[in-house]
Amino acid sequence: MTTDWQAVAAILAGGILAAAQIGKVPAAMTTIGAEFGLGLSGAALLVSLFALMAALGGLAIGLGAARIGPRRALLAGLALGSVAALASAVAPTAPLLLAARVAEGAGFLLMTVAAPGLMAAAAAPGDRAFAMGLWGTYMPAGIALGLLSAPLVEASGWRGAWGVLALLLGLATLACWRLVPPAAVSAAPPRMPVARQLRALAEAGRPLRIAATFAAYNTMYFGIAAFLPARLESLGAGTGAAGAAAALAAIASAAGNLVAGLLMRRGVAPARLVLVGALGMALLAACVYLVPQPAAVLALAVLACGIGGLLPAACFALLPRAVPDPALVAPAVGLVIQGNNLVQLLAPPLIGALAAQAWALAALPLIAAGLLATLAGRGLSR
Repeated sequence: MTTDWQAVAAILAGGILAAAQIGKVPAAMTTIGAEFGLGLSGAALLVSLFALMAALGGLAIGLGAARIGPRRALLAGLALGSVAALASAVAPTAPLLLAARVAEGAGFLLMTVAAPGLMAAAAAPGDRAFAMGLWGTYMPAGIALGLLSAPLVEASGWRGAWGVLALLLGLATLACWRLVPPAAVSAAPPRMPVARQLRALAEAGRPLRIAATFAAYNTMYFGIAAFLPARLESLGAGTGAAGAAAALAAIASAAGNLVAGLLMRRGVAPARLVLVGALGMALLAACVYLVPQPAAVLALAVLACGIGGLLPAACFALLPRAVPDPALVAPAVGLVIQGNNLVQLLAPPLIGALAAQAWALAALPLIAAGLLATLAGRGLSR
């Protein structure tokens, strides 16, 4: 078997452009908040509502995707995301904009649960680890791309910028339709009822620790990614410069994921990377909202995202070893996704409300999340 690099590239492009629909919001948050009178905390809902479907029904959507097959789920997710992204760009009122964001989140979730299996199936055994490492960069790379739409926001308004990103996602959907073949990915039903699977996960303990660790990481990551442009603008940076700076932080996160993969190949324990990533990111992320100099804020954000990027790759490396039965790997991934998106739903409005009072208060949830990730991660080495 040889690696189908065209399929790998198409899937990765779809993932990056789907994730760009997350990053596009921070680049235009202040503009949209002003247009609709939402304020900073209200505009932050545009970030968190993207995660609503996964937060409420991530496991159910994952099981549904398995029934229709991974390729159909991928294409359905990308198509739904494209249509919803276009609807977001033309939404005339805040309620319709928020509803479109929920639909975008549903499409993103379908894509997320289907793409890894298709990526693995497209790669030859010798290339599979590298292909999955590439896939691990889709979220930070996509968020960086969305943040880089800030100059378009300045030039043509947020609706024009979002329309361009919707068009690009549609083109990625067509590329996947043309280039991604049906994969021999098992869609067999689980060997035990869902309720029994969840009970087994709870009894195992470590999957819950990984889910808590990953959720805490995402609190810190979105605490930076969603608010860094607004933070830099409050210190005098322009919208375009602030968006580009936040994109640099997202790229640092992607680099951290790749570094984690290289370190684990050299024998570094994933649990150690979890602890280093959690503690380093918590301290640096909190300082982003405590230091008043724009250059220092940017440097701290880049370092925080780079060090924190060690954590996701390590968590997913630990997950298959954390379950007592291979049949529990898929529901364990669903558990992590659901917890991650629940945090993504709740954390941005909380951080936005605190930042609206004083930027220094926004550091408190990030410190708390770092402590939670450290405590949860301490039990992963056993």
